[in-house]
Amino acid sequence: MEFHSEGGLELLSRFSEKSRSINLDDVLFSSDIDNKSIIEIIGASSTGKTVLLCQFIAKCILPARYKEIKINGCDACAILINTLGHVQISKIVELMTSMVCNAYQVADVQPLAETVDYIINRSLENLTVISCCNNGELQLILYTLEDELLSNERITLLAIDNILAYYWQARKENILTMNYYATSLLKIIRSQTSQFHTVTVYTRWDGPKYESHAKCTDILKRTGVNYRLQLSLSTKVHKFMCHVQSTNDVKQICYTISDSGIKWMQ
Repeated sequence: MEFHSEGGLELLSRFSEKSRSINLDDVLFSSDIDNKSIIEIIGASSTGKTVLLCQFIAKCILPARYKEIKINGCDACAILINTLGHVQISKIVELMTSMVCNAYQVADVQPLAETVDYIINRSLENLTVISCCNNGELQLILYTLEDELLSNERITLLAIDNILAYYWQARKENILTMNYYATSLLKIIRSQTSQFHTVTVYTRWDGPKYESHAKCTDILKRTGVNYRLQLSLSTKVHKFMCHVQSTNDVKQICYTISDSGIKWMQ
């Protein structure tokens, strides 16, 4: 019996053959986003940052189709780094259930409860949740990301909620600003994921609003962030505003938040 041992170059070549784009949201992104993009979700409390992050995760791990029904998921795997217990898996399941039921509704088919449960349970196998409780654990997890990515070539999304969770711990170590702390963590992430086609999306607390596209572009280039999604309360009752900023485009989209997730008002 002959055995083949895969070398490092062969392994990286196989990973480079992964799809180079992913469609996490048809409204926010005018086209598929590159698989090495970094997406920042920023906003005040209760503006839907974690909900939007969970929607991205749900979309990523759901199948593209189930039998004759178009689910419109990405059929990929995701890693969720969960800090301080912010993300509840029950919320991801709730959003996935809503997406699956909507897909069946569009197809004018009434799904069996057992069918929906089967799709959800199979999709959850695509999600790896890594919890941490302090700054040291978070940095250790980030420094070992390469091992996780090498173990599963289908991992396409890395999600972190909240990247600033342990800022006040780090501040005691003479790290002075939130932006410096976030940038230092992103530097580790890039070093560990540079050989792979993996989108990074993270939430963070509210920050300064960029007044011009030129200023926004300059800051995004310096931080290495490709998309900045700034969520805020709209002047309209029970509505919110998402300011989408990238080096190529700026746009604003109104949205509402419900148990079934964020709904864009186009």
